[in-house]
Amino acid sequence: MNAALAYVAALQENLTALATAERPAIERAAGAIADSIAAGGVVHYFGSGHSQLVALEPLLRAGGLAPVNVIADPALSPTTPRHAGAAERAGGYAAAILSTADIRAGEVVVVISNSGINAVPVEFALGARALGAKVVAVTSRAHSLSAASRHADGRRLLDVADIVIDSHGRPGDAVVPLADGTVGALSTVVGAAIVNALTCRAAQLLAELHGQEPPLIVSQNTADDAERHNSALLEKVKDRIPRG
Repeated sequence: MNAALAYVAALQENLTALATAERPAIERAAGAIADSIAAGGVVHYFGSGHSQLVALEPLLRAGGLAPVNVIADPALSPTTPRHAGAAERAGGYAAAILSTADIRAGEVVVVISNSGINAVPVEFALGARALGAKVVAVTSRAHSLSAASRHADGRRLLDVADIVIDSHGRPGDAVVPLADGTVGALSTVVGAAIVNALTCRAAQLLAELHGQEPPLIVSQNTADDAERHNSALLEKVKDRIPRG
């Protein structure tokens, strides 16, 4: 067995299963995103640990939507994984993050957590819903149900979201067995695919259902007027998202 090829095969299998089984959830989530943007809203993404990498994926992304805000708390950064692992288990911490997040009623908040069992993503989802937002969870149902919840009330992210997109990840995340263990995590790659799928469908629905030109970021490395184009889009949401 070539472990690299085994990983790619597992990834392909995962994406195929996701595309079939999660189509209704992706459709609902993309529709909610399109509705919110059409009404002048912003899409918020949140994750902790390595899930924060997925949350960062759509921010000012070539081919992505402009009105995207990422709530990336430094204490939950994947650059300090042991610290983030401890912080995301802390009950009450999500309230502090939410207190400075500009989440408005009618907007969509995408919460990414592969396990979906830690206190922070669960409490963040609950808090966002209390603010009137619609919460989309990106999580592994199999992983989540295989482990005990660390939330005070025993709830998981999949229990508290309005829409759940199952990543179809395996418990433990890694997928390629070796003699000394299992290697090759899927959650970040699959999570990024889900986020981009949502972006694609939401952009399509903005045009088809709302008659609006999707506010799409273009690569600054391909078009001469990319900076002007992108700046014009971002100017409309300058008070809602980081400019960087």
